[in-house]
Amino acid sequence: MAEPTQDLLIVFARALRPGKVKTRLIPATGEQGALRVYRQLLESTLKAARTFPGDVELWTDQPDVTLAAMARRRGWDYRVQQGHDLGERMSRAISQGLAHYRRVLLVGSDCPLLDRQYFDTALRALRHHDVVFGASEDGGYVLLGSAHSLIWKRNPFQAVQWGTEYALADSREALLGRTSDVAILPALWDVDEPDDLARALDEGLIQR
Repeated sequence: MAEPTQDLLIVFARALRPGKVKTRLIPATGEQGALRVYRQLLESTLKAARTFPGDVELWTDQPDVTLAAMARRRGWDYRVQQGHDLGERMSRAISQGLAHYRRVLLVGSDCPLLDRQYFDTALRALRHHDVVFGASEDGGYVLLGSAHSLIWKRNPFQAVQWGTEYALADSREALLGRTSDVAILPALWDVDEPDDLARALDEGLIQR
């Protein structure tokens, strides 16, 4: 069987439900305000995804007919994430992707700075490294990529403290039993806290 030659970008998103997205913003914006912010972040991510030099899939945490239709209008596959936590869901998605694609990148939908250049840098890193992380300034990461399917047969991220400043460090440590060949891209920032929202507003990345 021929080796895959195409690359895949997986976008992880949350279903569009008030009170379930951008929850750390809710005290400042209210549930509907947080949802409006999230819609803009998601739209920014999907706009960036359209520049990706390969196929794109949109994966949501819960079924969402609006997002399913949005993906299909763009000619993308739509899937629902599987797994009991973020690490398992990401591992399963990457594993499934690498069954059909040469390289797989996975991004969330909280970072308004993703673009074609960042995707290209990540793909180049995977020519020489087993795993690539796109770091975020808060200690997490905005991108995860790999070209080696054996790493993802079982979830390596069982001890990661998600949503904390230790997420990237924990994830790197969790991979040590499977690979030490990891690249880290320059840090971007995402919108989680009210200060992040203020920054995005000041830079014109989010509209009030």
